[in-house]
Amino acid sequence: MNDLKYMDAFEHDFAKRKADFQRKLVALRAVLKEQSLDALVLSYAVNFSWLTNGARNLIFTGSEVGVASLYVDATRVVVLTNNIEGHRFLNEEFRGLEGEITSLEDQWYEERSAVEKAKFLAKSEKVAEDASSPALEARLGEVRTPLSQYEMDVFRQLGHDCGEVIGEVARSILPGMTEWQIAGVLTGKLQARAIEPVVLLAAADERVNTSRHALPTTKRVKNKVMLVVCGRRAGLILNVTRMVYITTTPNATVPEDLLRRHEAATYVEAAVIARTRTAGIKGKDMFKTLQEAYAEKGYDGEWKLHHQGGCTGYQSREWVANPSVERVTGTNQAYTWNPSITGTKSEDTILCYNDAAGKAVIELISVSPNWPMIKHTIGDFVFEKPAILHIAL
Repeated sequence: MNDLKYMDAFEHDFAKRKADFQRKLVALRAVLKEQSLDALVLSYAVNFSWLTNGARNLIFTGSEVGVASLYVDATRVVVLTNNIEGHRFLNEEFRGLEGEITSLEDQWYEERSAVEKAKFLAKSEKVAEDASSPALEARLGEVRTPLSQYEMDVFRQLGHDCGEVIGEVARSILPGMTEWQIAGVLTGKLQARAIEPVVLLAAADERVNTSRHALPTTKRVKNKVMLVVCGRRAGLILNVTRMVYITTTPNATVPEDLLRRHEAATYVEAAVIARTRTAGIKGKDMFKTLQEAYAEKGYDGEWKLHHQGGCTGYQSREWVANPSVERVTGTNQAYTWNPSITGTKSEDTILCYNDAAGKAVIELISVSPNWPMIKHTIGDFVFEKPAILHIAL
């Protein structure tokens, strides 16, 4: 019988986790200095997980701010929480970070705000909190997006697992299943791999055409299904979409118009991924690339019906490309572009980094094994994207 009081939420390489934590502290303390602060407070779940490589401060997962915050000054890191949570953070969520983080706990019934506690610790009013300072949060977003080798390795494993799960579930869909049933199977298989589905969409038939964000309903599957997963583990979020078309009569095929639309959507994604290889391009210019690719394929205007994605990481999208975005592409970053054309969507997560020779590399990490693929050539860039899976029953 396992009688351990504390357990890990997911597997960690503790030595690499600690080294990455220390690397991030250097970056945070540089932000302290540049903004003339004595301390900062990380209350947003995204920043809490980022600094600690995956510690969870959310109990109610629908919130942006959790039951604990992290205080950071020039010499120490302190978790600010209450007596309900403190022991769990130190013994469970912070495994591998022993000696790096101490705790300041209030009784749950007389708890002060995180900022009050931070000012007490800093003995200063020069304290800023991410949740109450948009300028600080914007700066932290810039610090957060470049990924370490350790983070990219964690992301790769998450991509492998999400791609495998969504592919497995897609192949198991049968006519008559409800969207809720499909979503339930997806959720169970993701959670069995320590993946939290922060977004889970399942759309059947005409709902794929009418709802870009199709939350599950009681609708039953006839032919077409779109599955979308945004799965989180160790704080990182992997985004992936798969399209399925089921036929039940001999020699039936996927409708030509749907195949044409999906081919176009995958082309648009390949075109923007090709440009993602170049660092320093503004989000608004990436958006122009998307617009041009839609027009080239004869679907000008479809971009107006849904956002097109952008940089990903500790948020499903760290920034979304649009006509005014000034954030720029960079190396050692993750991206999820998600062009959609009415009736279908193309979406995977990639890593962008340089190889030993300094050449830009695009790595698709959300692969579904044995899935049919569509190959695109954009200049010197050749890339394959998942096609529609045809299930002939």
